[in-house]
Amino acid sequence: MRKSALMIDSLLTPGKSLISFNEFEEILDDTDLNGESFFLTIAEILNSPFWRSLDYHNNPYKTLCLDLAKEIDSLARIQVEPAYHSRLHFKDVCLVISCLLMQEENLTLNSDSNTWLCSTEEKWLLLLAAIAHDFYHPGLINKTPLEIEKNSLRMLELFLTRENLNDDLKKSIIDRLTPWILATHPDDYLQLHKNLANRVNDHESKLAMLLVEADLFSSSLPTKGLKLSARLAEELKNSSSSKSDIVKSTEGRLAFLKHIKFVSPHALALKFEEIRKKSIADLT
Repeated sequence: MRKSALMIDSLLTPGKSLISFNEFEEILDDTDLNGESFFLTIAEILNSPFWRSLDYHNNPYKTLCLDLAKEIDSLARIQVEPAYHSRLHFKDVCLVISCLLMQEENLTLNSDSNTWLCSTEEKWLLLLAAIAHDFYHPGLINKTPLEIEKNSLRMLELFLTRENLNDDLKKSIIDRLTPWILATHPDDYLQLHKNLANRVNDHESKLAMLLVEADLFSSSLPTKGLKLSARLAEELKNSSSSKSDIVKSTEGRLAFLKHIKFVSPHALALKFEEIRKKSIADLT
């Protein structure tokens, strides 16, 4: 068994004790070495104790996750991946969404946290969304609102069509994933928090927030976050040198860390807010 598979198994074992930010850093860094095969990484994630416990007869999502990972690998062979929005980023988001979802067995149930809970099918849909959320990302910034996110959804729909799904299943996947993936654009972040506060589309907003938190967490880590800021700054050089300069500056990183906040009971159980605050303290 590959070292990355052993680390993923260790991370995604239900009932595992809380891990430290140092362990998160180590696992996310060491699994970067598997970046040449996103398919293999997804296969290792799906073979972890957590995802095996969620599998069921005629589960369509497992095959979709694997096939989409293959598609992403094929795309990386014919064009240069963006410095930040690459398979390494997709891998991080898949690992973090898995960790978040695994916390549900430990959540204290009350009327609010109940609406955060995901069905088995929703867990699989969130993993598929984690794989697909930046599908075909060009490594540029939007020229029109949500341009890149909408294109990811268009390309996902074409992929699902090639998978020969029945129309009802394909439509249900696109309908569920669309608001979650659109919510990953930074311009929608504050609105998503407002939706949660005002209970607008309450359950769907919470599922979107889980995906957004998985998208942001690696960048909030004290050491890996600095590496990711450098990758994003390099990527932004292609479209905005001023934004690139901001992202790689200490002031820019502090602004990012102070702008975000982890609010799901899943993230709070994993101490994500404490990690974010440590990253801020390390820079001040």
